[in-house]
Amino acid sequence: MKRHELKTDPDVFRAVLEGRKTYEIRKNDRGFAVGDELLLRETRCTGAEIAAGRPLEYTGRELTVGVSHMLTGPVYGLSAGWSILSIQPTRVGDCTEVTPS
Repeated sequence: MKRHELKTDPDVFRAVLEGRKTYEIRKNDRGFAVGDELLLRETRCTGAEIAAGRPLEYTGRELTVGVSHMLTGPVYGLSAGWSILSIQPTRVGDCTEVTPS
């Protein structure tokens, strides 16, 4: 089992936290596997905004989820090298928030 730290856009983070989003689509350049943990770290800006020059800043909110199933391309229109990871919270109330000083 590995633990992967991942940047997560604010709207996506909120959807996972609220239980509306139960998967991650990621380039599998980290060797994801069933049983791994993902530490999702909420960013202040979206990935597109960061790519356009906004600074990478975190809100302090983090959520740990476990990978319960994987689908890896090429299959069903999913490109080679990409995976859909089924996720579930590892603990109830796992979202933590760091208060800025």
